Amino acid sequence: MEPSDQANLTRAVRRLTIAVWSLIVLLALFAGICVVAFISVISFSRDGPEPTLTSSSPDSSRPVLEHFHSLPLEQQVEAASVIAISRYEKDGDRLKCVISEILKQSPGTKFYYKVGDEFRQCSFYPKLNEYSIDGQIIFFIGSPAQFKYSTSLNNERVTGLGDMPIDALRTLIKSQSK
Repeated sequence: MEPSDQANLTRAVRRLTIAVWSLIVLLALFAGICVVAFISVISFSRDGPEPTLTSSSPDSSRPVLEHFHSLPLEQQVEAASVIAISRYEKDGDRLKCVISEILKQSPGTKFYYKVGDEFRQCSFYPKLNEYSIDGQIIFFIGSPAQFKYSTSLNNERVTGLGDMPIDALRTLIKSQSK
């Protein structure tokens, strides 16, 4: 091998080595950024802000609820302007969510649904072999009442509230409205 060929080969190997190490450094930097972003998302979701009642505007007297689903049940019932029960009715191949009972409606609250109306936000097309539920407990806030949260109702138990019997929820609502 001639000295000029050997020098060219050495230069090519050095350039290739520099390119490979540069790529390794860039990949390590990218991986580090991804890990930091992932850790910050995980820590934020675990240590998220506590549920609070805040005013929607400085002159508003009705609170807007942040993290309503995280509030204790007693606070959810107190904060809701309307609490309704819906039942599912078969409508072709979909399940129609129909308001069947209004458990609570605060005085002066405008609520644009009545018993027998479909609440489309909870209607759905069931998938094959999907777990079936009887209905929903639906929480609305404000006036006019706006949907905020719902949880499943099955066999007269509220599954999202630790399988609480529906009668226990009715009792809680009645006790708070006194």
